[in-house]
Amino acid sequence: MDEFVHLETHSAFSFLWGTSSPEELVNTVYKLGQKAVALTDFSLHGVVRFYKAAVELGIQPIIGAKIRIWDDSHIILLARDFDGYGNLCRLLSIAFEGSSAPRNPLNKQDLFHWAKPLVCIVGIRGSVIHDCFMKGRTELARSAVVELRDLFADPSLFFLAVQNNSHLAEEDFLERQAVFFAADLAGQIDIPLVAVNSATFNSPEDYLIHRAFVAIQKRHHHRSITPLPNDTFYLASREEMAQKTPYSEALDNTIRIAELCKSFSMPLRKLHPPGFQTPQSAAIKLCEISYRELARYQQPVLLSYIRQLEHELTIIKQLKLADYFLLVREIIEFTEKQGIRHSIRGSAAGSLVVSLLLGGVDPIDQNLLFERFINEGRGDMPDIDIDFDSERRDEVIRHVMEKFPKQTAMVSTILSFKARSAVRLTARAMGYPLDEINRLVECLPWSLRGGDLENTLEKLPELKNAPIRNEPTLVRIAAKIVGLPHQSSVHLGGVIIAPKDIKNWTPVGTSPKGLPVGQLDKNDVDVLGLMKLDLLGLRMHTAIRKALEALWRKGVSLDLTRQKLDDKKTYALLSSTASVGIFQLESPGQRNLLGRLQPRRFSDLIAEISLFRPGPVEGNIVDPYVRRRNHQERVSYPHKDLESILAETYGVIVFQEQVLRIVHVFAGLSYAEADAFRRAMTKDRKSRTLELLKHKFINAAHERGYSKRIVENVYTMVAAFASFGFCKAHAASFAHITYQSAFLKAHYPQAFYIGLLNAGQVGSYPPRVLLNEARRLGIPVFGPDINESGLEYKAEDSGIRVPLHVIRGVGPALARRIISDRDRRGKFTSREDFLVRLDPPETIIQRMELAGAFAGIDLSGWSLAREVYNV
Repeated sequence: MDEFVHLETHSAFSFLWGTSSPEELVNTVYKLGQKAVALTDFSLHGVVRFYKAAVELGIQPIIGAKIRIWDDSHIILLARDFDGYGNLCRLLSIAFEGSSAPRNPLNKQDLFHWAKPLVCIVGIRGSVIHDCFMKGRTELARSAVVELRDLFADPSLFFLAVQNNSHLAEEDFLERQAVFFAADLAGQIDIPLVAVNSATFNSPEDYLIHRAFVAIQKRHHHRSITPLPNDTFYLASREEMAQKTPYSEALDNTIRIAELCKSFSMPLRKLHPPGFQTPQSAAIKLCEISYRELARYQQPVLLSYIRQLEHELTIIKQLKLADYFLLVREIIEFTEKQGIRHSIRGSAAGSLVVSLLLGGVDPIDQNLLFERFINEGRGDMPDIDIDFDSERRDEVIRHVMEKFPKQTAMVSTILSFKARSAVRLTARAMGYPLDEINRLVECLPWSLRGGDLENTLEKLPELKNAPIRNEPTLVRIAAKIVGLPHQSSVHLGGVIIAPKDIKNWTPVGTSPKGLPVGQLDKNDVDVLGLMKLDLLGLRMHTAIRKALEALWRKGVSLDLTRQKLDDKKTYALLSSTASVGIFQLESPGQRNLLGRLQPRRFSDLIAEISLFRPGPVEGNIVDPYVRRRNHQERVSYPHKDLESILAETYGVIVFQEQVLRIVHVFAGLSYAEADAFRRAMTKDRKSRTLELLKHKFINAAHERGYSKRIVENVYTMVAAFASFGFCKAHAASFAHITYQSAFLKAHYPQAFYIGLLNAGQVGSYPPRVLLNEARRLGIPVFGPDINESGLEYKAEDSGIRVPLHVIRGVGPALARRIISDRDRRGKFTSREDFLVRLDPPETIIQRMELAGAFAGIDLSGWSLAREVYNV
């Protein structure tokens, strides 16, 4: 055991400063034989990963941060318990207020109010106190130390740092002088010393990476910043620290501080739903609403639905999640009042409660599985992911933020270095010219995701003569930073809703849109068991809304949510493979599969969406499914007991739900164990957990009387297909939108194309392709016209009128001017009239003329106008 604890350390979550992941940092501490370590980045982005890694290795994790105060110094604050962690989050929230970076220094009032239960270390490198010691200005240092100490009620939690990072002889004198002055002052005013090393890299060899990171900040981000002066700022042993610091009490006090922080525990793998009312009241309310909606949905109510609803409500009550469902229900009620289209995606669509409260497909009718969504063994919050009309999604997010202002924040997204970006930015940091950087990077395939970059360059035959192989130093540095985080961003639609105050769990900054954003990414939120809503945007919802608006203007009122899923004209359209513009089915590969599959019912659409994925294609699932579906191959099952599970997919495992059912029915394991099996199969096939579950499956199946051969055959089949399986509930949700878009195209093609064209880039094809498709269906397309065109594509008789802004150079701003003037003063009577009223540039006139925008105006007067206005 190495009796020393590093209390000032930076991971790579001190973006472009620290050089190792939290996991690597903890692993180095483990190898040193040290029993604890603190993480003190400038934020708390990495704390959950750090905590998990430390606990797994038996290392005591100490959570802290390095925070700037009013005199531009930094201090270290360490959490003693989870309440102290909450106060640390609040102090960092002050630092991040109005920004995504820690731009605001703490003032004395902030520190006095929130830092009392925290351990504080002052006098670290770069602080006013440390600078005074280096310059021999001890009285000024004394004044600064006393001023800080007086803000803390408990002096036993206040420490003065000593460190010596000298590298050269002339530096050594100043560093040792600073250590002596600090020790002398500590003795005079009775403040304990503590040794720190500002550990920024794991070993001296990583100093090169640190310098590269700082150079990236300077050259790429144009920041004024200086790297650490030498390679001594690493995770050192006690023996090495003793050589730098001749005060054993300073070394011993690192152990003492670790003891002070021993009570800290992060509540991982436990559910922490927001509580707006007592669990009992929420459960009763949810029960009432669900049964009322079931009675509206079905008359008479079938016994199978009552049993399923009772089963789901019981589990939801046991897990105290009723509030969660009621909250999402409130959000959906808001969107419905505002006329914002939405749909449920993911495993939540397999819940009858979700279907009744929030809409979507009938999970019993589609043979979906509630336990894929929620089971008693889940340690994370279930996700109810919702897609909204893209143009109106922000309205929903702001509604949630305004309704729960203290409890909500956007989920953070951590951006990490990929192979190409690592090479590009490292080369820039090393001073390579731009054209040379482009030459080196262009040879790297986009599919190169990381791993061992140096070995990959050696192995890939297409890189045999690549110029980057002649740059060993560049490759060595870039290989070290691949996979490391380099900045944080905001999740597109992820919103955390925490119990009570969000700042008990994470610091909160501000996104560019002015929304609060936490420092937890989606994986951290799951591990902490917090509620996360994915409020996502889907352009197909925008397209459908705009198509329905076009129909409404023609006097046709259509509610797609009430359309039955058995329309023959819709399936005939799909079977013809004329699916350009249809959600999820417009790619050439999907059209080919449509032609082979010839869908006749809604379940065929679910299968279509599930099969056309990289996993099923690579696993050769598609061909056997299609052949069996079309009676070209005999359907077989590994055992008759699995026929009821695999009959819908002709004996082939297509859905994740089938994996859960096989493990549950064949081996008799609980759905919680079956879901753990499915996750291990999908995410980490080499894990110890999977090996244990495999033995459990085989032994349990043997105990149920199955032969060894049958059990091994079934396990082999499940193992082969589990990682390819797609969530059927998610496919059913998407298939519902697919059906709605196909129904529109089959029955109202003009409105369908108008909706697509006005929704932006919905699918894979640009407007010209969609317009050509419309023409092939016999829908006339009219060009832009100054008197007829609007701001969007619109219906004109049986055809589609193109808007003015499609003309190159016109753009939306000029189009709005033209239309606004036309609405105010009437149609343009001649080209002269157009010139007088708008006075556009000559080049714009020429382009509009070439586009035929003046074709509807009488030609008289135009030649005179050209003479008068010289256009």
